[in-house]
Amino acid sequence: MYVDRLLAESSRARTARDHGVGTVLDAWSGVPPDRRAAEIAALGDVARAASRAGGGWSKLLAGEIPQALEIARGTPGAPGMGLLEAESLIAAGALVAGLQRLEDLHRRGVAEGTIGLVRRRHQLGEHVGAMRVAQTMPWHAHVALTGARSAIAAGQPGIALRLVEPYLQGFAPLPEPAVAAALVVTAASILADFGEEEQLRQFVEAILHAGDLQEDMLPGIARAAWTAGLARDAWRLLEGDASPWRIAARLELAVLAGDAGRAAQLLQQAGPLGTPSQAAVDLLQGVPDTTSRPAGETLTESAGEVFAAGRTVHVWRTHPHRWQPWIEAALRTPAEVVVCDLASGALPAPDALPSAVMDDGALIRELAPVRVPSGTGGVGVAVSGDLCTGVGVGHDWPQEGTAALRGALPAASGEPAVRIVGADEALAGAAGGGRAVVIAPPGDPFWAGPLPERVWPAMRVIRASPHAGWQDAPARAEAAARELLGEPHVPASG
Repeated sequence: MYVDRLLAESSRARTARDHGVGTVLDAWSGVPPDRRAAEIAALGDVARAASRAGGGWSKLLAGEIPQALEIARGTPGAPGMGLLEAESLIAAGALVAGLQRLEDLHRRGVAEGTIGLVRRRHQLGEHVGAMRVAQTMPWHAHVALTGARSAIAAGQPGIALRLVEPYLQGFAPLPEPAVAAALVVTAASILADFGEEEQLRQFVEAILHAGDLQEDMLPGIARAAWTAGLARDAWRLLEGDASPWRIAARLELAVLAGDAGRAAQLLQQAGPLGTPSQAAVDLLQGVPDTTSRPAGETLTESAGEVFAAGRTVHVWRTHPHRWQPWIEAALRTPAEVVVCDLASGALPAPDALPSAVMDDGALIRELAPVRVPSGTGGVGVAVSGDLCTGVGVGHDWPQEGTAALRGALPAASGEPAVRIVGADEALAGAAGGGRAVVIAPPGDPFWAGPLPERVWPAMRVIRASPHAGWQDAPARAEAAARELLGEPHVPASG
């Protein structure tokens, strides 16, 4: 039978497949190993790419960057070499040059360039760009999922739904069950964002109680169950069996509940499957505790070398405000620190080659943060209209709680002395040291842990209970606001 090989190759490159399936198709079609290795590396798995093709990918995995670059540039136009060059530049610290190479590959319709560009933009917090690029490759499940996550982060749930709906409807192929589970998590977040609680519960309940779920789906399904208000059901279904995947799923639920002790215990039991949750558990525990250390003090010997005099460090901002105290600490070190921001276009020169590169979230393990002093002035309390919405069933702040706070506290007259705000608004105004009662979004380990109140002493964080939700939260928020005002809180008589 005649097959148009150009069309077949284009379709194969722009559709996600299970690794084993890809190996069979490549063998039949005679696709060079470097092409498949590039597709794998574009998804972030350089180790698997090296095992697939060796050569420059093995050099990249071993950290032999000049040799990897030499191989990539020695055969320009050969399958996969453009991606190898881009990833090697990024590994060397030349992020702008690497991103430009990915952009070039994307513009020329090279599939792995598009895959890598979406992933890198998402990682660096440039969610609008990641979302737009993802829409040019709608039949690749990994690209669609990453684009949908960026769309959610950018406040565009409608675009997120358009990206994932072909997979939910069965029009577009999913490569493996673990990707299907990730799709469930994303779809649950979209439904929560839209406030479609009944559809969300029915959707996740049908999956949760299916008797034939594969075990590698369980961590994702557990997360979706939490979003749908079914965390207790999920926990009961996961009890009894101590298989690694079930432990990893329980770990997901413990992190989402903000239970630092249980999460740390399950992290140890989960082994390699717990690795993706390590950063979240660190945030829950507040590791390391740097409250009493001077701002900018390096926490390890290696960090002291990175931020030493004569060194140049590029710090890439991935969130507009969350890690600002650590960025300020980096700027106080002897090193020349350049703060880069892909979302706002604050970029170093393409040929800049720093001594070290890191994202802003990584700084919490390197430096003691700048603690922001408490501001003064203002009168009364201002209560924001949007405190916590779109998180999931039972996780959104009740509107009657907002009304109760406004009725119980002295209203602001001009500039407020205290603000009761949601997480994003709190961080946007945190640099000035304004006094704030923050309604923490459930499921976010940064807000569930102790870091916010350690770094911003003028903040009081109100967290939902994993058992009772927001039941007594308005009273706790009122008490916190009165404390910041310097007033005693007198509970209402019953």
